[in-house]
Amino acid sequence: MQSKISSFFKPSASVAPKSPIFNGHGQDDELTIWEKKEHRFFNTYTRRAQKSHSETLKKSICDNWCFKPESKASVRPINNKKKRSYAQFHLDLGQSDFNLHTCSACGINYAPGERDDEKAHKAFHKDYTHGIPFKGWCNERLVPMPCTEGGRIILVLDCDPPVYKKKVEEVVKMMEIELGSGWTFHKSCKVYLFISSRRIAGCLIAEPIKQAFKLSSRSEDGGFHGTSIKKIESQKSATLQFGVIGLKREVNKKAPSFACSVALDGNLGAIICEREAVPAVCGIRAIWVTPSNRRKHIASQLLDAMRKSFCMGFVLERSQLAFSQPTSAGKKLAFRYFGTRSFLVYKTNNLDS
Repeated sequence: MQSKISSFFKPSASVAPKSPIFNGHGQDDELTIWEKKEHRFFNTYTRRAQKSHSETLKKSICDNWCFKPESKASVRPINNKKKRSYAQFHLDLGQSDFNLHTCSACGINYAPGERDDEKAHKAFHKDYTHGIPFKGWCNERLVPMPCTEGGRIILVLDCDPPVYKKKVEEVVKMMEIELGSGWTFHKSCKVYLFISSRRIAGCLIAEPIKQAFKLSSRSEDGGFHGTSIKKIESQKSATLQFGVIGLKREVNKKAPSFACSVALDGNLGAIICEREAVPAVCGIRAIWVTPSNRRKHIASQLLDAMRKSFCMGFVLERSQLAFSQPTSAGKKLAFRYFGTRSFLVYKTNNLDS
């Protein structure tokens, strides 16, 4: 029995060749016979053909330099028709307005694409177009008016608290974008603010005066902008003939000088007025309405409120008012409000006190 067990744990024929085992009678053992019948080994694979050295080198290069996807799901098709993105570059050569855009409405310069600049421009543009935000004051000097279209008009004087005057300074800065800076406001002025939808939609600045000049009815539109008073007349008789070519000569003919006229030079140009001064009480130094609230008769309501409250006890006549050197829009306003082209104008002074 021991001999059978020992023969069972001997290495198989695939490892080492078996030596024939015979019993004492010269015949094979039963275990040996069973192993021969049941234990058979078969080769289930064939050895691959050996590749050449060039193919092996080529495969190693591809494995090192090419990235293989882990799975078919991670494979992405290559889009050869993908649009290229382009960027605009600029040369900074020390320009003062480098990469800046000027808003045609509010006139502020800002850098497009810069988040802070665009945010600041948006806030300023809204304040300029619709008016500076105004929550109201506890003690407002209200000017009662019959028809203000849902708004109100308040009067601000130099004796009012600093908060009131600070708000006026903000409005004056907005006005100076169109009217020019350095002359609009001083301490002796009375300021009228038109409040609508919790914003300051209009402003009128008035000051006391003693005399003004009547606008000359003979002055044309050029007088408001300081243009030269010259008329170009073509003379038909003054012709230069060169063969078949005839050239007409133009002569600059000066208009006759006005013996009773005076030119007032100001910040907005020169205007022609009568030489004789007439008495006046109130000078309209500046008047301005936000662009989105124009043509709503806000300027006329400010003028009416100023006439009613400028002097305590009585209402000023329109003939007692005078405009500073008007712009083209101010001239149209004066024509409509006074009903004549010959209204009073005066020269403003830059007073600090």
